[in-house]
Amino acid sequence: MQFFLFLALLIAALAILFAAQNNDSTIVSFLFWEIQSSTAFVLVVSVLAGALISFFVSLPSNLKMRWTLRNQKKKISELETSLQAQKTRLAELEAPLAPRPPLIETEELLVSPDEDEFHEGNDFIANSKS
Repeated sequence: MQFFLFLALLIAALAILFAAQNNDSTIVSFLFWEIQSSTAFVLVVSVLAGALISFFVSLPSNLKMRWTLRNQKKKISELETSLQAQKTRLAELEAPLAPRPPLIETEELLVSPDEDEFHEGNDFIANSKS
């Protein structure tokens, strides 16, 4: 950015120097018009016309870039929100769970409540019913 500012000031200084050395009257013809003016005025009008043309030529790309940038910022914001929600969900899932009682399988040895005998799973059920 500073380089372009320096370049613009250099061009302006050269234009002023050129205008100071060429202050003669000049005739400018454009289409059906013919204007007689000083060289300095013609130079200033030409530089301003060039700046205006370059502004309008670069305007569509600048507007497209701003539109893209705005959409990307919006998408980044949405993704950051989603990331935060996922981190919260992950923290909830990684939190220690309440201890659960161990599951009893039917094939395990079971102790009879009446007797201190060990029975295979189905034998215990059959013996307890009788």
